[in-house]
Amino acid sequence: MSEEEHSTYLQKVYTAADNRDLEAAYDNWAKKYDAHVNAFGYQIPAVAAGLIGRYVKSGDSPILDAGAGTGLMGQILDAMGYTGQIGIDMSVGMMDLAEKRGVYIDLRQMILGDPLDFPDNYFAACQSMGVFTAGHAPSNAFDELTRVVRPGGSIIFSLLEKVYIGGGFKEKFDQLEASQKWALLERTKAFPGLPLEDPTLLHRVFVYSVL
Repeated sequence: MSEEEHSTYLQKVYTAADNRDLEAAYDNWAKKYDAHVNAFGYQIPAVAAGLIGRYVKSGDSPILDAGAGTGLMGQILDAMGYTGQIGIDMSVGMMDLAEKRGVYIDLRQMILGDPLDFPDNYFAACQSMGVFTAGHAPSNAFDELTRVVRPGGSIIFSLLEKVYIGGGFKEKFDQLEASQKWALLERTKAFPGLPLEDPTLLHRVFVYSVL
């Protein structure tokens, strides 16, 4: 498993032309995804786990894993004692691997940015790691996430620093605050999410409380 192979898969998902292209890229990467991101020194799950432990009670359920991928984050939360996890992802190939972990009560194919097939105020919390990055889920996905998480619940997510402004996320976050849909609880400093692949790609993890 060469560095060139790692980078090739990563480049394909970052340069996908549309959701169909992105879905195909992740389906193709699925079986090697865990090994590759671990080789990149993937730091986001460790940072996120600390914040989820701080803001989400272990008995809170259900918890939405928005962009579950192969279930890396779901498995960490299961080990921490969180139950009732429901995962969504655009890639069936990734979800097939997530299902094998045995930590989700439900997995469904959905696309962030489209309407989500859940009722209002359904989830106690939502976490979404490695999803809001270049060429991936759009800022308007938070309209639906704030709808499906109940008041008092937390939405905890990572965000690539360079798309915070250019991708319209700052404007969306400000809009949701102004309309009293959510309030910021915590935001980490910028840190390299994949330090062994590209230490210049900085991420933050945000914690918002739904109002």
